[in-house]
Amino acid sequence: MPKQLFRYTLSLIISVHIYTMNSALGQQVEPICVEDTRACMIATAQTYLDALVAHDASEVPFATNAKRTEQGNITAVGEKELRESTKLQPDMTEHANTRYFVDEKSKNVIAYTLLRIPGTKANPDRSTYFDGTDPVPSTVHLAERFKVVKGLITEIEAIFRIQNGTENVVSNWPD
Repeated sequence: MPKQLFRYTLSLIISVHIYTMNSALGQQVEPICVEDTRACMIATAQTYLDALVAHDASEVPFATNAKRTEQGNITAVGEKELRESTKLQPDMTEHANTRYFVDEKSKNVIAYTLLRIPGTKANPDRSTYFDGTDPVPSTVHLAERFKVVKGLITEIEAIFRIQNGTENVVSNWPD
């Protein structure tokens, strides 16, 4: 009996330790696909763009050590920080005119898209990066590179321009 009690206690301690580590690190999401194909890499990148608009990255398959760089500055390291940062984005109505370019060999996807920002805040209690400023309608011209390995986003690199005044800018980018 003492041997069984020891095994049970040990397995309980290990289970609690693993749960605590996973909670601290973030939430690993199963990839929607694991092939390093064009279709899989685009579908994976799309989950992130959708998450920006929805302020909810709970379903985005980040690698645990993923990082995001914006305008040359590291803005999030690790899946937990990445998930938290999407909650702070301003309200958006959509990402539009999105085009993808894929290099399967290097496992990179580049997305060009427009983010439509109405300049309003549907939930005044939700914190955003722009709290304390007067919101204005805007269009964000976004070029974003994703490194996708076996269905997990390992790197995000964003370069963007914010065009204030309207959320309905028409892009001169070819479709």
